[in-house]
Amino acid sequence: MTYTVQEVAKKMGLTTYTVRYYHDHGLLPYVKRDENNNRVFDDVDLEWVHLITCLRQTGMPLESIKHYFDLVIAGESTVPERYQIMLAQQQRTLDEIAELNHHLETINKKVAHYADVLINAKPDTYEPSNVATAADNAPDTVAKV
Repeated sequence: MTYTVQEVAKKMGLTTYTVRYYHDHGLLPYVKRDENNNRVFDDVDLEWVHLITCLRQTGMPLESIKHYFDLVIAGESTVPERYQIMLAQQQRTLDEIAELNHHLETINKKVAHYADVLINAKPDTYEPSNVATAADNAPDTVAKV
């Protein structure tokens, strides 16, 4: 099956400008052109676009993606370097996930706190006006933001 730039953009959640940019900068080397010089994408091209999107969304710069793709095109002898690139990207992504999970824990505590305040109709001890009252009533506890 073949696709137009517009179809690829819609299917992949990108703008047509982005798809053209990737092609114009050598990130989609196998895209063909039709008799009217329009880009014609196939399923393999969509896989490349998907990988570009994945790597971009995990923070890899376009220059690094281009280098990786150049290595893919160069062939089997580059597998060790490609492996190292993907291994490093995997670690960056895992680090980012760990950081996001830490942030999510904080947000989950806030959600639970506000649910408790709403369900039990009690004052929000995190509000500045209530922090002083809470501190006066319980000197051994410290109100948290």
